[in-house]
Amino acid sequence: MTTEGTAIVMMTEMPGADAAFAEGMRQAGILDALQTAPGFRGHWSGATSSGYRVFELWDSREDCQAFADGNFAPNLPPGTELPPMEFFELHFVVKPAT
Repeated sequence: MTTEGTAIVMMTEMPGADAAFAEGMRQAGILDALQTAPGFRGHWSGATSSGYRVFELWDSREDCQAFADGNFAPNLPPGTELPPMEFFELHFVVKPAT
């Protein structure tokens, strides 16, 4: 177990979206761009009963917001806004024992 006081976790959900929506974002190149985004550390996502939920790990809230504004928002369907993002500072990282 380690402590990580400088990383930020972002959580968000796109209500009504599904895996097909996420696949469209992948085809638009969003995941490729995400892999090289400044401050990006990881992405986990999946469909839920109410939409599509995303968890990401970033160096800072500002890095995440800049990516969302510059890459994700322009690829949303017309009339769709960025979903609200919730941020919190990462305190512990626990990985499987080796």
